[in-house]
Amino acid sequence: MVNNCHRNAGSGYLSAGRRLRKLMVLVLLTGGIAAMIPSLAHGAPEIVAIDGKSPGRVFEGIGGESAGASTRLLVDYPRRERNEILDFLFKPDFGASLQALKCELGGDINSTEGTEPAYFRSRAQYQHPKARYLNRGYETWLMEKARRLNPSIRLGLLQWGAPGWLGLRHHPQKDYNTRFYSQDNANYIARVAQCLGKFDHLRINFVGCANERMWNVPWVLKLRKALNRDGLSYVHIEMADFFQWNSLVKAVKTNAAFAHAISAIGVHYPHGQSTPEARALHMPLWSGEDWSGAHPQVARMAELLNRNYIQGRMVRTIIWALEESYYKNLVCYRDGLLMARQPWCGHYRVPGVLWAVAQTTQFAQPGWRYLNSGCKLLPAGGSVVTLESPHHRNFSVIIETQAAKSPQSVSLRVAGGLPSHGVLHVWRTLPHDYFMRRPDISLHHGRATIRLLPHAIYSITTTTGQHKGTVGKIPPAKPFPFPYRTRLAKADLAGVPKYFSDQEGAFDIVKPDWSRRPVLEQMITEPQIPWSYQHRPFTVVGSAQWRNYTLDCSVRLASHGSAGLLMRIGSIGWHFRQKNGVRMMIHAGGQWKLTTYNEIGKGKHRILHRVILAQGRTSPLGEHWHRLTLTCRGTRITAAIDGRTLAQVRITKITHNAMHGMAGLATGWNHAWFKNFAVTKALP
Repeated sequence: MVNNCHRNAGSGYLSAGRRLRKLMVLVLLTGGIAAMIPSLAHGAPEIVAIDGKSPGRVFEGIGGESAGASTRLLVDYPRRERNEILDFLFKPDFGASLQALKCELGGDINSTEGTEPAYFRSRAQYQHPKARYLNRGYETWLMEKARRLNPSIRLGLLQWGAPGWLGLRHHPQKDYNTRFYSQDNANYIARVAQCLGKFDHLRINFVGCANERMWNVPWVLKLRKALNRDGLSYVHIEMADFFQWNSLVKAVKTNAAFAHAISAIGVHYPHGQSTPEARALHMPLWSGEDWSGAHPQVARMAELLNRNYIQGRMVRTIIWALEESYYKNLVCYRDGLLMARQPWCGHYRVPGVLWAVAQTTQFAQPGWRYLNSGCKLLPAGGSVVTLESPHHRNFSVIIETQAAKSPQSVSLRVAGGLPSHGVLHVWRTLPHDYFMRRPDISLHHGRATIRLLPHAIYSITTTTGQHKGTVGKIPPAKPFPFPYRTRLAKADLAGVPKYFSDQEGAFDIVKPDWSRRPVLEQMITEPQIPWSYQHRPFTVVGSAQWRNYTLDCSVRLASHGSAGLLMRIGSIGWHFRQKNGVRMMIHAGGQWKLTTYNEIGKGKHRILHRVILAQGRTSPLGEHWHRLTLTCRGTRITAAIDGRTLAQVRITKITHNAMHGMAGLATGWNHAWFKNFAVTKALP
């Protein structure tokens, strides 16, 4: 029985062997053995030559940009969640591990999602600076937190608009461009950088010219002189935060003084492209602002970072927005490395795109060098960059396969003084599986092969210490609290009431001589030097989903000017204005007006209709507090002052967007004071 079994098994084995030989002959006749081996079916592995003697540019890091009021809501988060968010952004070997931070140098003008405050709001403040001026808003606070977490982070400043007093001595009020590019403004930037060092111990590493404003060569020379005069020769000027390489390259090539004054050139949203002329300058190239979202997000980010160097030889990329800490119904959406829109409940979200950035920043540091031999596009889809540390001690390879349709293999060939034996550590990000440690691969005689999945990011490195940071349970999302009341007497870290987002002007908590307690004051009394469109001051708060409610607030004016209430602001458009909802404004002389706004059409054909619902006159307000009330219920609108009804009207032909939205406060170009703000349910 046993012998028979062995004999039968043996005959089966011989039969299988004859079948295998026949199959091998057939395979060789019909195309070769590669078809039998899955790893070879798609061709031989792509070779990536990692030569430590290869030329390459010095890596200057991946950074984030806090600008356009995109960080506004972050400061209102509970301390624990706020610190967790900062760790995810800046803490080395934890999350995004950002290596540079560019912050807006505010000008009390709307710069996308709202306004950021100016440090010096008058010539007197500029001439006699104080520490408290430098702590307006949240950018100084953010830079301090970032540098505390990462002492090596590079800090930069960039203007969108500028304070209105600049340049007025020599230029007319509305000569905005000339006033922006004035000696006054060059001195202003230098003074801010100097005072941030003096009062806040912040060393500013670089400044820009102007955000997406046509740059000015003579003014850059003025800025360089102002920086040098104030002991800031170490501060680099990066040009030009604009969209064009050609004119910038021409200026560098034809103006030696200009070329000497700046340290790097760059553009916004280069899509991985520079020009041969730019690359031939032998000057660092930057992507000065990049990303603004993509779908799918995760591997697209790695693709962008890799291609910025492979195709454009750009050595620094600055990502806007640093985090999305602004209301969802403002201009831009899904542009940040992290979503932090709900400080009232502490909820935030860490998306995969943050870990896509970590696949570079946790594996290469500024001062490392790209190895051009190991930077290429992959024929089967994707790209690879290779960087080495100083003195050839370590190297990292970052690969993305976003465009790949199927798995592929890559063979690393290491030479030129780099480690050629040992273990290579592997980290991988997939669309729904972020920043995971994978089994190590072995490097023998300078060779190692790795199999790559499509739509993935891989970091292969000789270094250690990387970490996927984790925190405790993140609080669940909740809608904005309703009803909502605040006395407008307590300032947050930014010096303003919690959750209020200024869209023009500056609404600050102050303590006037005539008041027993702090109140909210609108500070800006004239147009500033704008970045884009500029409207009269207003600030918003609450939920875009609020529908039927009553807004109640006490208002005080001086002998002139106006102030009022806003309701049902469904969204703010690219013109940075209230484009729907209801507005009640009252003048110091007693004149009042109730209006509605309705934007119709699409694209270039959008038209803003402003409809006067009612208007009239009441007694002059005097320098006293008056309680304004505005109620919206369905199409019925009621306006009142001090409990006395001014108007009851109905809105007709109104769009859905104008039927719900946030609340807010508004003024003219004048001081106005507010207290006891309340949003409550509208009674039938």
